[in-house]
Amino acid sequence: MKDPFAALRKERNYLLNQWINARDHEKATILVKIMDIDEQLEAAKPKIRKRKQVS
Repeated sequence: MKDPFAALRKERNYLLNQWINARDHEKATILVKIMDIDEQLEAAKPKIRKRKQVS
């Protein structure tokens, strides 16, 4: 079974690397995107746990 959130994690890692090298005025925008992805992953945790218990 493939991880449906692998793309989100990959995007988050990419954004973290971008944030490290970004200029100060770009960092806030990148950080907001990272936080949005974190929220999506947190919201999905209960769904993932239920799916694992059923399997």
